[in-house]
Amino acid sequence: MTEHILDMAAPPDVYRQRRARLASHLVRPLVIFAGRTRTRNPANDYPFRAASTYLYFGGPPIQGAAWLIQPDGHGDDAGILIRPQADPDDALWMGEPPPDELLASVAGLDRSAVAGPDQLHQALAGRSATSICPPCPSAMQWAASLGLEPAGPEEFLPIIDMRLIKDRHELEAMRRAAEVSVIAHQVAMMNTVPHEPEALVAACFRSVLDANQCAPSFSPIVTVRGAILHCTAYNNIMKPGHLLLIDGGAEEPGGYACDITRVCPVSGEFTPIQKHIYQIVLRAERAAVAECVPGRRYRDVHDLAARVICEGLVQAELLRGDAQELADRRAHALFFPHGVGHLIGLDVHDMEDYGDIAGYSDGRRRRPGFGDKFLRLDRDLKAGMTVTIEPGIYFVPAVWQRDDLVKPFADCVNRPAVDALLRDNFGGIRLEDTVHVTNTGGPEVLTKTLPIEADAVASIVRAQDKWEIREPHG
Repeated sequence: MTEHILDMAAPPDVYRQRRARLASHLVRPLVIFAGRTRTRNPANDYPFRAASTYLYFGGPPIQGAAWLIQPDGHGDDAGILIRPQADPDDALWMGEPPPDELLASVAGLDRSAVAGPDQLHQALAGRSATSICPPCPSAMQWAASLGLEPAGPEEFLPIIDMRLIKDRHELEAMRRAAEVSVIAHQVAMMNTVPHEPEALVAACFRSVLDANQCAPSFSPIVTVRGAILHCTAYNNIMKPGHLLLIDGGAEEPGGYACDITRVCPVSGEFTPIQKHIYQIVLRAERAAVAECVPGRRYRDVHDLAARVICEGLVQAELLRGDAQELADRRAHALFFPHGVGHLIGLDVHDMEDYGDIAGYSDGRRRRPGFGDKFLRLDRDLKAGMTVTIEPGIYFVPAVWQRDDLVKPFADCVNRPAVDALLRDNFGGIRLEDTVHVTNTGGPEVLTKTLPIEADAVASIVRAQDKWEIREPHG
C-alpha cells in the first residue's frame, strides 16, 4: 500500500470557508485549474507546481485537477474537486494516485464532491461559466473544450481581497519558508570564496532548500554582476574586490514563498566606497520597513526610500542639491531604477498573474517615469498583508549610456565620480526582507534573523566552516 502525503498549508475547514466566501460573490460557475507539467520529451517533464489560486482554495497538489466553484454554495456545496482520470499504467512509473477519500479529507470535502473530468462536462452542460487557467497548454485546451470564458474582475476582485490578507495558517507557512531561506543565505555566504564560480554558491543555496523539502520561490540570483537586476546565470568567477548579490528564497511545501536579498564582499571585507553605498541602502531599507504599518500608502514607502537614497548619494558626492528636491525630480531612478518591493504569499510576486488589478487599488495607476513605472504595488497597507522591501543602488552601464535618462540631471550628477565606479564594475547593492504588516508592535520582519549589518555579513563570509560539495581545484 502506497503511503500518500499531501502537504497542505491550512486545515480542511479553512478551505471550506474560503470556497464558501468566494461562492457568495459569484454570478456564474468558476473553474480554477491546477495545471499540468510541460514535457521536454515523452519521458522527461518539467517540474510540476500547482497554480496558486487552485492551492488557495484547498486544491491538493496533483496534476490535471480543477475546482468547480458554484455560485451561492455553502460548505461542500461551494466546491467540487475534479481530479484526473488515472491511467492504469501510471502506477508503474509514478505510484498509485492518492485515493479520493484522502483528497476529500485534506480539501475539506465530502467524498461525493470528488469527481472525474466527465462529471465537470456534465455539471457545466448548457451553463455559462468562467475559468482561471494557468499558462499550461493542456489546461488551456481543456478550458476551450468546455467553452469557458476567461474570468474577469468580477471573479478576480473577491479572490484578491481574500488573498491580500494572510491568515495565521498562511503566516505560519511563510515563517517556515523564511527559516529555511535564512539558513540557505547563511550557507551561501559561508561558501563565497575568491576564485571560485558563482555556481558553487548557487549550489549551496539550493542544497539547503532541497534538504528541507522546499523549492526555490524563483530562480535564485547569485551574481557578481549586481547591476543586472535579474541575473540568473552563474557563469562568473568570484574575485577579491567583487560584491556578490544573493537574491533568493524558499517556497515551503504548501506553496508559500519567502524573498531575501543580501550582498556580501567576496574577499570578506568591504572596501570603503562599497561600505558607504551599502550603508545608504541599509538606511533606506530600514526606513521603508518601519513605514510598513496599517494605513500607509505603499507608494509613499517607495518615495521615502527614494529620498533616503538621495540623501546618501548627496553625502557620497554622487549627487548635488537638496535630497527632497532630487527625489521629487526622480534623480534617484538613475541609481535605484525599480520599485521598493511587491506583494508576496503563494507566489513570490503574489497575484501578479492578475495584473495591476491586484497590485494597484481602484483608481490608481502606475506613474509613467523611468523607475516609477516598475513599482509593482500601490495599495494602502492593511494588517495581515505581506510585502517585500528591497531598495538598491546600482551602477548600470546601460542606464548611463542613455541621454534621455541622464541629460535631465546633468546639473545635479557628479558624472566623473559615477564614471569611475562604472569603470570599476561596482555592480549593485540591494537589501531585501519579507515583512508582515501588523496592528500592534510595528511590522514583523519574517526574515529578521538573517544578519543585514555590513560587518555581520562580512563576518559570515570569513567563516571557516565551508561546505565541501565537490572536489576542490587541483
